[in-house]
Amino acid sequence: MNLYKLMKMAVGHGLPRPVKLAGLAAMFRLRRRTAGVFLDPVMACNLRCRMCYFSDPVKRAQMKGIMSDPQLNACAKSIFPYALKLQIGCGAEPTLYPNLEQIIAAGRKYGVPYISLTTNGQLIGTGKCPLEPLVRAGLNELTLSLHGTTQEVYENLMPGASFETFGRMTAEIARVKRLFPDFKLRVNYTVNSLNVHDLKGDRFWNLWHEGGLPDIVQLRPVQKIGDSDWKDFNPQPLIDNYDTSIGGVAAECRKRGIMCIAPTCGQIEAVAGNQDETEALIEELTYVYVSPQSCYKDDFNPEQDTYAAYHKRRHTVRRLLGAALRPASSGHGKNVSKKLNYTIK
Repeated sequence: MNLYKLMKMAVGHGLPRPVKLAGLAAMFRLRRRTAGVFLDPVMACNLRCRMCYFSDPVKRAQMKGIMSDPQLNACAKSIFPYALKLQIGCGAEPTLYPNLEQIIAAGRKYGVPYISLTTNGQLIGTGKCPLEPLVRAGLNELTLSLHGTTQEVYENLMPGASFETFGRMTAEIARVKRLFPDFKLRVNYTVNSLNVHDLKGDRFWNLWHEGGLPDIVQLRPVQKIGDSDWKDFNPQPLIDNYDTSIGGVAAECRKRGIMCIAPTCGQIEAVAGNQDETEALIEELTYVYVSPQSCYKDDFNPEQDTYAAYHKRRHTVRRLLGAALRPASSGHGKNVSKKLNYTIK
């Protein structure tokens, strides 16, 4: 019996929440991989994107540090054996870290099935962070932050970035994708009132070189995540221009066989909706954030704990089974505007 396939079927077919929770309890009981690890190895960024909290000088001053080798080794040993996915880069810019290959190698050492890197790509474009060695080390996917398809909008929303460097970076991605056909490119485009028009026509598609098209395109409405330089969160321009912007890119993705994860108009209007109790619990247990300043939970010690031992101590199986047996709460869960729970088009 493949428990992972059963859980995927449970999610995909919308099976009752008790089944989902009981299945996750079984995975914890059997010490199977359940963690999604999100790792910021360095708390710094080379850009000041207007929609990101790094554009806030107060927040930026608080975010300091770089992971030492002992920190990385301890976190990897205690958590990576239980990880389904390792995402390197979760707000900060990981290509500023001097030894990304070491992190990827640690992921491979502990058998992490899927490793991705989230980046603005500027240091790849300048050659300061070569992409090919990372893929050779075992990187499965590059997630590229892109917030404009013209120089004016791109450089306006991503201060410190060069559109010319972006062009060199897309050429390098195409070269590497030709060398490694299984290597994936995911593009994350945060849509707002300034860049929604940049999605019209062929502007998005003209960015990519032959052999370097994205495999996955994520179009997410701008949301308030901490303090940032961006103040316009009115969804109406996105709704008014939906068919020729978000909808147009999604339609072209379908023609090209590219996965597109994008909101419907209704989801744009409800972008600050609430997460149900079940999803909130699952995220609380399986979302693992690691940085120079923290490793998973406040009471988790990577020098002494393992992910499995921690959840045994915290009686996670009992908690999940208890939740599965209780009627669903009629109250609201926490906000999910940060999550990409949109439609696959």
